[in-house]
Amino acid sequence: LTEGRCGAVRCSLRKQRRLSGSRRKISHARVKGKGQLKLSIEVRGRILVLHIMEAKGLIGKENRTCDSYVKMSIVPDADWKCRQKTKTVLDSKNPVFHEHFLFPVQEEDQQKRLLVTVWNRERNSRQSELIGCMSFGVKSLLTLDKEISGWYYLLGEDLGRTKHLKVAMRR
Repeated sequence: LTEGRCGAVRCSLRKQRRLSGSRRKISHARVKGKGQLKLSIEVRGRILVLHIMEAKGLIGKENRTCDSYVKMSIVPDADWKCRQKTKTVLDSKNPVFHEHFLFPVQEEDQQKRLLVTVWNRERNSRQSELIGCMSFGVKSLLTLDKEISGWYYLLGEDLGRTKHLKVAMRR
């Protein structure tokens, strides 16, 4: 093998690692300004219990307050019935939801992700814009060795569909 070929092999392996979802640092610039969501996930047998508590720092178009709601589903999912959502909280950058949702987990769901998305409903239409999202691996939630509870950054759609990022507690 020539050095050029080895470099190409190394490069393609790095790409594969990135595509497979291995850990990589998320720069602060990619989460800045989207807001945060406080939630907890508890496991009861083969049921995920998701508690959506509150959000903060949500900003709609033109720096307006939001009419926001949270949608959750296990993805990829062909069954629309498995998607759930909170009530819409009107006119708030810091909405409080305090709603619980149950997600029964089937064997085939273990390779899927629990996707949590936060939306801003447009005032004069039925359209909504995605503010941000995050996701958790179902298999890792079922074999929970650490508590999923607290504030999490809202990520952009591309990053949030594969990752979550907990807000660090200040000391």
